[in-house]
Amino acid sequence: MSAYPNTPLLMLPAAAAVAYAPHFIRAFIVVYHTKRWNNISPRGQLEKVESKMTKAGWAMAKRAEGAHINGIETLPIFYGAVLAALHAGVAKDTVGFYSTFFVASRVLFNIVYIFNTNQLSALARTTIWTAGIAACLKLFLAAAATKF
Repeated sequence: MSAYPNTPLLMLPAAAAVAYAPHFIRAFIVVYHTKRWNNISPRGQLEKVESKMTKAGWAMAKRAEGAHINGIETLPIFYGAVLAALHAGVAKDTVGFYSTFFVASRVLFNIVYIFNTNQLSALARTTIWTAGIAACLKLFLAAAATKF
């Protein structure tokens, strides 16, 4: 028996952590290349330090920023899907499987997004994103198929 019997609810903070991880990776990349961090205006940091970074480092930091924004954009969909499925009484094992699948897809999405440098890896990123959203759709459909 797991110490966490309600895996779907555990996946909610896990998904948030995965969504915010690229933000910290971006910060690490900027500090690595510039040896400084502007915490007064961190959102505008990248544009201000572009000339102080290598082209590859800056591009990677921009992709990390994109992965972070995309992660934040997908959180409401995921949260809604998990909570709808649990509220509707979808089997916890089913919700656990799809919620874990979503979080795993987001980890892989972040890695591929941050290290993406060509069209093939960009296609892989889109495919991974689609698989994660499909897991959310599956949860919404399972919730809709239940009878109260």
